[in-house]
Amino acid sequence: MSDKTSDLKQKHKPMHGTAKAKGCSHLQLGNFCKMFPELHSWGDEYGIEDQCKAENIAAALGGINSIMHDINSDSPDSSIPAAYTFLAQFIDHDLTLDTTSNLHGEPLDNAEVSHLPNLRSASLDLDNIYGFGPDASPFLYDQSQPGRMLIGNENNQNDVPRNSDGRALIGDPRNDENIFLSQMQLLFLRFHNRRIIGRSFEEAQIDVRYHYQYIVLKDFLKRICDENVYNYALSELGSGHFPKCDIRDKCGRICMPVEFSVAAYRFGHSLVRSQYPTNSNYPVIDLFDERFGTEGFGFVPSELTVDWRFLLDVESCHDYVKSKAFDHLLADELIRMPDPIVGRFASDNDRSLAFRNLLRGYALGLPSGQSVAAALADKGYPVNELQSLQFSNMYGWNCLDSDTRCSLERHTPLFLYIMRESGVVNEGRRLGPVGSAILMEVFGAILVYCDSFLNKDWEPDPCIVGDGTLTLADIVRYVNK
Repeated sequence: MSDKTSDLKQKHKPMHGTAKAKGCSHLQLGNFCKMFPELHSWGDEYGIEDQCKAENIAAALGGINSIMHDINSDSPDSSIPAAYTFLAQFIDHDLTLDTTSNLHGEPLDNAEVSHLPNLRSASLDLDNIYGFGPDASPFLYDQSQPGRMLIGNENNQNDVPRNSDGRALIGDPRNDENIFLSQMQLLFLRFHNRRIIGRSFEEAQIDVRYHYQYIVLKDFLKRICDENVYNYALSELGSGHFPKCDIRDKCGRICMPVEFSVAAYRFGHSLVRSQYPTNSNYPVIDLFDERFGTEGFGFVPSELTVDWRFLLDVESCHDYVKSKAFDHLLADELIRMPDPIVGRFASDNDRSLAFRNLLRGYALGLPSGQSVAAALADKGYPVNELQSLQFSNMYGWNCLDSDTRCSLERHTPLFLYIMRESGVVNEGRRLGPVGSAILMEVFGAILVYCDSFLNKDWEPDPCIVGDGTLTLADIVRYVNK
């Protein structure tokens, strides 16, 4: 083979995401869709006539000093280590990115939702780490060591790579929204750099992806999902009768259901604490801490480098914090989000993540929680569609007028329903049945239809796994060896 021919083949070798995989969007990315397109929207069921009415309800439920505002930090702890809050956010940024829908727009119909582009590949392929690979995203890679990810910067070698302005050089800029998410990104960059030793880039990339996918299914989802729903979905996954819903478009690509992206997978917002430890010298800092200039999208100070032992079960005799409970209450830090996240001129309502979640659910025509619960029960999931959510026990509920209370009890916005159900059914320790079923449907479809460890004769490297099943803590221990 001539040198010229060899060069041509190198120039035209497949980039990340171009390999064919049944059902996956990859380089073409994908679109959003409805998991239950036959259901009426929550707004229609409730009888909302205009955008102003929707905003008033969203503000009453999710604005400052509202029902969903954890003003007094009353929400207890969940059962999972705090690090999984940021793993959840990391996974979200691997799967979904909506830049076109209008938060304050009129509700979209099913056809309009199906044309919304999802600017992430719904395939658990870590494109938020790898971008489009060394050829198409060379700024992510160490040019002196082929296939190795860039790590560190002149201010902190324990940070993600950054330019001179402090902007992160990473596959998804959202993974720099806070210190802990940024350090989660760094963890997976380092994991890749450990796994590339003795492997080609392509081999290391597949190896890292499969370990990551395994953790998502066998560690992450097992910890956060309702136990009965998780076990049911796992048994159905093994039987070949899964997923229960068809979330592929007419070309066979997985689309991203808005019931997942706008409601169920936003469970992580309720887990966020206002304060966290970073290491032994800084056991308490705010999530967005003005003292250190860590409001997001900037350098991580070297003294605040995260020691995951304080947020994860890495060592048996080392204390760590847990995430906040799975419930309807969001921490003050997420009800009053800072300028770098929402912009200088954002209204008080638009600074609240609870308000934004509820209003976006209206804008994208999500069905009520009650309707989704009934639909999931019809699919065979162990979901009680008549579950009482005990609204009258919620702080501030009786401040709403009687007509509003009566309507909301019958037609609850899906996000609020899922989070309230979690607090009632599982006492905040983990996600409730409806949210868990939606998660298992989507992640199950991704693992079934896309290139995944489930479709291969593959097991995690025993040199990484600790006792039992591979977990996120095993990755931390392995990277820090």
